[in-house]
Amino acid sequence: MSIKPLLLAIVVACLNATTAHADDFYKGKTIRVIVGGSAGGGFDIYTRAMARHMGKHIPGNPAMIVENMTGAGTLIAAKYLHSSAKPDGLSFGLFNGALILSGALGNKSIDFDMRELEFLGVPVQDSTVCALRKESGVTNMDQWFAAKTRSNWAA
Repeated sequence: MSIKPLLLAIVVACLNATTAHADDFYKGKTIRVIVGGSAGGGFDIYTRAMARHMGKHIPGNPAMIVENMTGAGTLIAAKYLHSSAKPDGLSFGLFNGALILSGALGNKSIDFDMRELEFLGVPVQDSTVCALRKESGVTNMDQWFAAKTRSNWAA
């Protein structure tokens, strides 16, 4: 017997076993989708649209429920996912991706490490813009990064 058919048979058997395991895991279960926006808002609308169809594309066809967890510009939902949600594969969430940048820039209200979350993807493409006032004297990114003092964002 050639090695190629044997190798192919092993790969197919492994894939079937993996699919069967996923079918068993999600079958009859409910996945909670935590959304940081309020009911009827943009985050809520596209989260509910995705959840309506996602279960059909997950082995075992789990039920999907959307739970709104509003406040602090979606930070409450992000913190819940990081610190309180069971890491059992039955919860995921949507929050404002700008929180990641905000945490990296030193926002003290983000008191957990976003890198500890497992990112699956983004439902929409977003562009973040940063602007400084002319009075800052900063005219390019190199000057901004080389600055000895932190920019005053709240002034």
